[in-house]
Amino acid sequence: MTGQETRRAEQTAEVRRPLSRMRAAVVRTVEASARVPQFSVDVEIDTGALAALRASGTALSYSDALVAASARALREFPVVNARFDGDAIVENPEVNVAFVVGLDDGLITPVIQGADTKGLPELAAERVRLTEAARKGTLRPAELFTATFTISNLGPFGVTRFQAMVLPPQAAILAVGSARGSRLTLTLSCDHRVVDGVPAARFLTHVGELLERPEWLTSSPRPKGEGSQPSQVGVPASPATAPGRTRNV
Repeated sequence: MTGQETRRAEQTAEVRRPLSRMRAAVVRTVEASARVPQFSVDVEIDTGALAALRASGTALSYSDALVAASARALREFPVVNARFDGDAIVENPEVNVAFVVGLDDGLITPVIQGADTKGLPELAAERVRLTEAARKGTLRPAELFTATFTISNLGPFGVTRFQAMVLPPQAAILAVGSARGSRLTLTLSCDHRVVDGVPAARFLTHVGELLERPEWLTSSPRPKGEGSQPSQVGVPASPATAPGRTRNV
């Protein structure tokens, strides 16, 4: 075989790469997710009010607004902030929101613990800190394994909409694409053993309403354990946004 033929053979040979620890963890997670019966719902929202709030001088990123709105809605819809546990559905006492960070060899999901108790500046600072720790590989176990809900945002990559896979034992995950003008699509995937269609729709609609009327972002979060209705956060209560524990089909 000539030198040229050898080089050509090397160029066409398959490349086999052993799984890194992170990639192996991703494989285990998606295989577990594949065993979960899932469905998704989506809603399109107008981001004009968020843009106006930013233009007024409020330090605000869409990522921080998504975490804040999801955390507040999770407090009001405990069935979404839950997990399947054999012969029971367990509603988590804490609202711990994870967000996806892409790394060279996989994905990692740092967790903002007690996200529903944090104001916007604290959420923003915590998200930045956790992102840096994820890239440095210095996240603590509690910052990795305590999520009750996850947000996956592929908007920075130009994706307009997608369905994310539920990450067990969580019952739901929110997928966010890039805005088209002022229109943004939110897609919620759920574990159907825990969440049915109507509660999922109510939850997602409420998240959308919180983002479309974001004035509440500039106020302090309500104390944990305080009774809440959507109307208390600047969004009128309606059948579509009423807090839900009842499972419906």
